Amino acid sequence: MKTSTIVAATVGTLAVATVGYAIYFDQKRRNDPDFRRKLKKEKKRAMKQQKEEDKKKTTKTTQSVEEALASIKEDDFPTSMEEREKFCMDQLSTGEALFTRGPEGYDMAAICFYKALKVYPAPAELVMVYQKTIPTEVFTLVMGMLSMDVQKKQEKYYTVFPPKEMNVKVDELPEGVTAEGQKVVRRGLIATKDFAAGETIYSETPIISSLEPSLEGKEFCHYCLKQIIEEESKVNCPTCTKIVFCSTSCEKSASTEFHAVLCTKDSEDASTPERSLYDYTKETNNKYPEMIAKFLVRMVHEETLNSGEEYNLFDHIERLRFLEVRPSAAEEKEIELLKVALGSKIPGIEEFINEERYLTLKGKLLYNAYGVSTSLNGDRSVEPSPEQYRSERVAPVVGAGFYRVTSYMSHSCEPNTKIAYQDHNNNLAVVATRAVKAGEELHVGFIDQKNGEISTEQRRQELFQHYRFKCMCPRCEAPEPVAVAAAAEAVVEAEAAVEAAVEAAVEAEAEVEAAVEAVEEVIA
Repeated sequence: MKTSTIVAATVGTLAVATVGYAIYFDQKRRNDPDFRRKLKKEKKRAMKQQKEEDKKKTTKTTQSVEEALASIKEDDFPTSMEEREKFCMDQLSTGEALFTRGPEGYDMAAICFYKALKVYPAPAELVMVYQKTIPTEVFTLVMGMLSMDVQKKQEKYYTVFPPKEMNVKVDELPEGVTAEGQKVVRRGLIATKDFAAGETIYSETPIISSLEPSLEGKEFCHYCLKQIIEEESKVNCPTCTKIVFCSTSCEKSASTEFHAVLCTKDSEDASTPERSLYDYTKETNNKYPEMIAKFLVRMVHEETLNSGEEYNLFDHIERLRFLEVRPSAAEEKEIELLKVALGSKIPGIEEFINEERYLTLKGKLLYNAYGVSTSLNGDRSVEPSPEQYRSERVAPVVGAGFYRVTSYMSHSCEPNTKIAYQDHNNNLAVVATRAVKAGEELHVGFIDQKNGEISTEQRRQELFQHYRFKCMCPRCEAPEPVAVAAAAEAVVEAEAAVEAAVEAAVEAEAEVEAAVEAVEEVIA
């Protein structure tokens, strides 16, 4: 018999046997309870074994990630742009050489790729390249390192911010419970030492600030918002006449941080990007689109400096509360103006300024910005802006500032601090209005209470309308104690006056009766 025939016969026999066994197996699975239980146990055992193996792999990966991160120090990374570029290319090249060796080189390759990611100007883009070009095992390690680094950075943030010299800390505080009974917490600003009434707790310069559009180019500094008293002390922008500064220092700082990008350069063409944004703020009297533009430019400028700061501007503001802003035609126009104004000067900014990110930034300004009062004239009339900001309006508001630390201050209708601009510029000072103890939360007034003339209901309505919370401060929770006491005292006084009047009337009537009786006796 031929070999091919034998092989064919054998294969056929095996096929028949296999089919037969499959039928037998299926019949046992369907009809034999003991057999089914045995299969389930085996399946559970296999699943348990697989889970244990997966857990071991995860533990090993986590251990590898932790060890890799521990081996990396901040000193390993260069600071200058040229050095960072060379460092990045060297790490990428070394990483590629390492992973070609196989699994034994994966850990070191992941470290190299992670180091390159840390200095690359567009890390999200590099991650997408990694996903397509490096082994899955290496990519998993890199992403694990990135995730763990971000987590540790998040956990560390409030241990180093605010700086200890500011005498405050950010802490989690209870804020009631949800309908389901879950505790709600918020972040508040806590004093770390005692302060007497009138004592300055800390001062802070803004991330960014802007004048009211109606004041631009007149007698207030475009950078620090200080009032310029003497005409000859004004410093003009070298390339435009739209704004003025109070000093060459402010002019240089503004130019370096944002104005060089946003300057209109005296263009008379309204279609130019910078001019269009400038004209929009003038027409609408809205300064927040310009403040967002300044923030974005300053953020990019900060990144190019490579100052070594652990947390950048976006790290600081991403944790702040914000109002939800619903998109409208106005926001769509503002987004388009920003994209056009910055797109040709900052690569990638058009993709960065999407609707969600812009509305979030605007919502953060609407909730956290403070009205800045630097005018030396207390009776000054300023064209009101439709945009809201925190202010008790004890002085004319000439602009708004966005602050890292003071944004964590909560509102109270009986605050223990007040905001002051002691240097007559946008440098904000938090001053105690009464004795403040260490561990006490700091509060400030968000609205003008008109010297106490508005009621609890009116205060709560205004706060909810603008900031979407119901004020639960002691003054709002108390049943108007001063007014109630005064009313009760007035009632008591009125009742006493009525009783006195009645007694006087009775006495007068008695006197009249006595006089009548005396007259009658005389006549008789």
